[in-house]
Amino acid sequence: VARIVSSEIPDADQNPQLYEMVKSHMIHGPCGVPNKNSSCMEDGKCTEEFPKEFRNETAPNKDGYRRYRRRDNGVIAKVGKYEVDNRLVVPYNPHLLMKYDAHINVEVCATVKSIKYLFTYVYKGRRCANIKLELPVKDGTTFAKLWNWMKLKPISTLHMSVHQKPEAVWRLFEFPLHDKSHSIIRLAIHLPNMKPVYFAEGNELEALD
Repeated sequence: VARIVSSEIPDADQNPQLYEMVKSHMIHGPCGVPNKNSSCMEDGKCTEEFPKEFRNETAPNKDGYRRYRRRDNGVIAKVGKYEVDNRLVVPYNPHLLMKYDAHINVEVCATVKSIKYLFTYVYKGRRCANIKLELPVKDGTTFAKLWNWMKLKPISTLHMSVHQKPEAVWRLFEFPLHDKSHSIIRLAIHLPNMKPVYFAEGNELEALD
């Protein structure tokens, strides 16, 4: 996992370019005690659970999320007026960060919850925008006729949803957004000598016969 996802500040001497990119794009906050007014703070705590704890190895959490390696190796980065360490690094992939020079949060998704996350992300709703339209042409043109058909004023503001081209085409043709092929039925099974036994209070021995 550590070869794919890193949650540490790289060595400034060995890889100065990656070091600067991590400082610029992959540092959370800072929040907490140094900056209690950070936007992630709620009731005195960070909603993203930063700063994380120091760890020598990556390990899975009980809820499926990884606790990434964040060694207490003394590496410090100066971000603005704050000094930060590995506990405030957002997980990233060094190759992607070097290629795109942008904030790219990379996480290990290896549980069934990742399917739930994908559905939530796809169906969370479209991006919307308020669009201001102004009619710059004279009456009689095709554009003006369309304007009149839409019953718009010379200057109108519309609330519109924004789609990427592939999604727009997919929705225009009314293609299905999801599908399922099998229904799941839970069967009541048991291991040998572990069959459930039901009995009335006081009749335990009779139930075992």
